[in-house]
Amino acid sequence: MAENQDAFVAAVNADFGCRSAFETRATELLQVMDACLHAIRHLRRWMRRHLDITNGDYTASIDARQYERLQQLRQDALERGARLVNLCGGQPGDASRHLMPLEAVVGATDDMQLMQREIFGPLLPILTYRDRQQVVDYIASRPHPLALYLYSDDRREQDFYLDQTLSGGVGLNESLVQANMHDLPFGGAGMSGMGHYHGYEGFLTFSKLRPVFRQGPWRALDLFMPPYRGMPQRILEVMTRMKS
Repeated sequence: MAENQDAFVAAVNADFGCRSAFETRATELLQVMDACLHAIRHLRRWMRRHLDITNGDYTASIDARQYERLQQLRQDALERGARLVNLCGGQPGDASRHLMPLEAVVGATDDMQLMQREIFGPLLPILTYRDRQQVVDYIASRPHPLALYLYSDDRREQDFYLDQTLSGGVGLNESLVQANMHDLPFGGAGMSGMGHYHGYEGFLTFSKLRPVFRQGPWRALDLFMPPYRGMPQRILEVMTRMKS
């Protein structure tokens, strides 16, 4: 673990040109950062070689209002101590087209706005953890998410998170696709949404079930109408004895 921590510190120095702040935290770096940093390195190299985000195929914010909202989330994260890593090979984007590069937000904390709101933009908060129990405790302490995405080929790991968390839907080694599968009901849990749509479950959600009760010629409820002395009281006593 120490070698991995040293490698992380060296890489962070290269990316951000700052040493002391990250060196003091090196002994507290959590296990996910090693794999995360490895993925970030490869992604940056691939995107630098293969992706021009100004070529017209890269998605932009729909309008100036959404672009400014994302810029505010980004600035808030910076002011609260996060480090933003450009994953598009340093490409700056194009404000006139509402175009932003994909950025990893390293050191995201719960007091940041992007951790309290839906992002809907190219900002990827990176959280760290010591063990998987810390992960499920973190999820359980917050409103149930609309979706849970887990990237792991370990079936025991998959089963652990499926058993220990509650979310609207789940994607294993994939993201978003489950929302487009018409045979899978899509919906949230609690604050992330109620009900489902798609398939049979969607039919039930958007249908009004109309209950109808038809009384027969003999109305049993009449036995319990006042006055309660006599028959109603004797029936209640019998039912009470049967229950006990």
